[in-house]
Amino acid sequence: MADEPLIRAQRIAAGKGAASVFEALSFDIAPGSFTALVGPNGAGKTSLFETLLGLVPLRAGKLTVMGGRPRRARRYVAYVPQASKLLNDNALIGREFVSAAYHAHRWGMPLPFGLRHQTQAVDEALETVEARDLARRRLSTLSGGQRQRLLIAQALVSDPSLILFDEPLSQLDPAARDRVVSVADVLTRRGIAVIFSTHDVNPVLRVCDQVLYLAGGRGRAGRVDEIICDRTLSELYGTPMRVISEEGRRFVFEGSQRRLQAVGQ
Repeated sequence: MADEPLIRAQRIAAGKGAASVFEALSFDIAPGSFTALVGPNGAGKTSLFETLLGLVPLRAGKLTVMGGRPRRARRYVAYVPQASKLLNDNALIGREFVSAAYHAHRWGMPLPFGLRHQTQAVDEALETVEARDLARRRLSTLSGGQRQRLLIAQALVSDPSLILFDEPLSQLDPAARDRVVSVADVLTRRGIAVIFSTHDVNPVLRVCDQVLYLAGGRGRAGRVDEIICDRTLSELYGTPMRVISEEGRRFVFEGSQRRLQAVGQ
């Protein structure tokens, strides 16, 4: 990995309403790294993505993306949402959905050489996410996992350096979750940095380089053992927390050793 991070956040604060969703948040994102962005609902995971994309202004701190302001780097950053209204379209097929994101469409009718490049980019994106068989399938006939892979393919066609995954495992069965995680892991090995938002860190434990955990308006970043532990999570939540490890998985509970209450991650 290069020494210079793709993202450097130094004590940043941001939010849409009267109050900041998070404050004093610091972290680096290295090229080709896999960062698990973890936290409960309302902790600010989506707000952080919007801040990295330059859609939500900073209230405090310093943030650089690709060495400059987030808005200037947006062309190199891809965003994979939880869902797209187009995925319910009965008329579109998989290839058309992925092609719609190709950057040549921003400039009107593409030239012949542009069409060749577009076809190649779409083919490569579909191949990467193992979705060549979905190219001619109507979107309305696809499963949740198949639709998620097309969303990732759509993000890939513009050759990003960083991809933001917004809860991609939501409502997927275990097999589909594993497939999406494996695709994201492949991207990092190709040099693309991944920030992978999830409620549960367990599906990505085997592949993530660091965890960025948001809770209680604060956040901490570091190795799994540094972040998913009693001390760090107790500090973030502002209440005693306990982490239990079993068969390679981690479970987070609220309360003392004598009285444990499970909480969502």
